Amino acid sequence: MTSKICYKLSKFYKKGDNQILVHDLLNRYPSIINQLELNYNPIFFGNDIKPFIKSLKGKTNFYPFYDIYKEVYEGVLDYNDSLLEKGFMDLENILKEIDPKLIVLNHDFTTDTKLVSLVAKELGIPTVEIQHGIYSGKGTIVPGNYADYVFVWGEYFKNLYLASKIKQDREIRILGYPYQLQQQKLSHYNKKVVYLGQNLELYDDSFLNQKDNTINELNSLCSGLGLQFSYRPHPSQNLGLLKSVFPEVRFTPDGETFADTIKNNEIFISFNSTALIEAALNSKLSIQLKNYSLPADDFEELGICRSFTSLSELKEFLKDIKTLDDLKSLYSPVDPSYIEIPTPNSGEKFIELIKEIL
Repeated sequence: MTSKICYKLSKFYKKGDNQILVHDLLNRYPSIINQLELNYNPIFFGNDIKPFIKSLKGKTNFYPFYDIYKEVYEGVLDYNDSLLEKGFMDLENILKEIDPKLIVLNHDFTTDTKLVSLVAKELGIPTVEIQHGIYSGKGTIVPGNYADYVFVWGEYFKNLYLASKIKQDREIRILGYPYQLQQQKLSHYNKKVVYLGQNLELYDDSFLNQKDNTINELNSLCSGLGLQFSYRPHPSQNLGLLKSVFPEVRFTPDGETFADTIKNNEIFISFNSTALIEAALNSKLSIQLKNYSLPADDFEELGICRSFTSLSELKEFLKDIKTLDDLKSLYSPVDPSYIEIPTPNSGEKFIELIKEIL
């Protein structure tokens, strides 16, 4: 229904020479969107309801690709070449009508974004993917195979792309961290610890047992030290199942944003979650617990945060924390060669980079 309403509204959009199509998930970067609105005519595309709601305020238009995605996914599932071709041609006609100077993607590895990249390439429209999470030097890089350019968070990730030979130097730009930092101080200390969950059991059922042991032991350990412990589940995890598995464990409040979780807590622990690095970037004490038999970067070696390989090691560290009233002495900023903080902000840096392309 939303798609049909948006499609009708799109007929009344004022067309200009500065259209830029923006993947709807990129509404999470307000600094970038605000700068695009000042310099170009950005149009969100996709399925999400949030950009549609924002478009009602008259700042950024929204063009639905729902019908096209539906055709393509049905074509894939039903092995229907006619539907696949129809989806391709319909999208080609829409892009010709909108005539964007650039298409900005959140990622390029799902069927819908692969299609957008493919049609854009056919029409000579450049595409950019903004790095949306951390990539490990121990594994294969999945994003960035189809978009023309990748905007990464730091020199480390640029080097990963160059080493993998997915992209050449001219196809990579360092944007830096695209989110706005909270710039909080560590002077106020409430002894609150949060474990940031990851859906590792998705890859192997045995990791669920390991998670069970880790969370229960951490909960018991923190309780014994007088530290309040909470578990923040990954969005892809089954919350009902987790709460039945961990009946004694406190969870972060339902619906609480990650920004509020960062604001309300001081110490963050995880295996190799992007959220752990984000907590460190926001001046919170972050701790990597590398106790899974999966390849992962060592965050301490990369200059991100402290890293431990066992709960016994972590226990000794938490004992030291218990006696401190101020955590400043334990915190060090994330190495800028890993994640750069853009100046003056991510929005202005993004505009500067796309002007190099256009």
